[in-house]
Amino acid sequence: AIVIFLIILGSIGFPVLLEVKAYIQNRVTNFRFSLFTKITTSTYLFLFVVGVLAILLFEHNHAFKGLSWHQSLFYSLFQSATTRSAGLQTIDVTTLSDPTNIIMGILMFIGSSPSSVGGGIRTTTFAILILFLINFSNNADKTSIKVYNREVHIMDIQRSFAVFTMATILTFLGMLIISATENGKLTFLQVFFEVMSAFGTCGLSLGVTSDISDISKVVLMVLMFIGRVGLISFIIMIAGRREPDKFHYPKERIQIG
Repeated sequence: AIVIFLIILGSIGFPVLLEVKAYIQNRVTNFRFSLFTKITTSTYLFLFVVGVLAILLFEHNHAFKGLSWHQSLFYSLFQSATTRSAGLQTIDVTTLSDPTNIIMGILMFIGSSPSSVGGGIRTTTFAILILFLINFSNNADKTSIKVYNREVHIMDIQRSFAVFTMATILTFLGMLIISATENGKLTFLQVFFEVMSAFGTCGLSLGVTSDISDISKVVLMVLMFIGRVGLISFIIMIAGRREPDKFHYPKERIQIG
């Protein structure tokens, strides 16, 4: 339980912890948490609960078979929490079913919150993507996201889609290179799990990392670095900041989908 608590503290984001500290210290009745804290906390809890329920669902007749309900619940709580950043485990992940490892891979791809010790695309990126899809289908204004009586800035929406797209391409290329390099020695699930764990700087493994080639290890190291630094920061570090355009061309609509 203490380790789970420490994992949450490290991966929920330091701005959230600072706001909670200010709320506790000041004891202001009408204290208003920022939109960042509200989205980060709610998304973090949502992913945590979904992870717990998914692991329980897929493992109650598999890896958890014969265990008591409270043991199964504890293992599910720990494994869901550890996909944020920690990489610790109370059960050998190689004994878990394929659906569970896929779910854990997705959770590691999403990763932790911004300004935390973890990696991945970050919880806020995932939240904005989901909120955009919900608003896109239910709202006449297709570009706005309204949540917690606030509207998300269009720049943050664009950055979220950019991060998700670049992360998807990056991890896909990583899986492609490793699969080609290992030449069939690893299953697709093993490659997927290792790549997502590296990008999310999680540290979980299906036990194949020590046996892969040097090229594959370099790919995983690059993914770890980019996942930890963040894609936006990495692009700025490589390409630098550009001055905004001083002119615009006429806009024209194209067919999508």
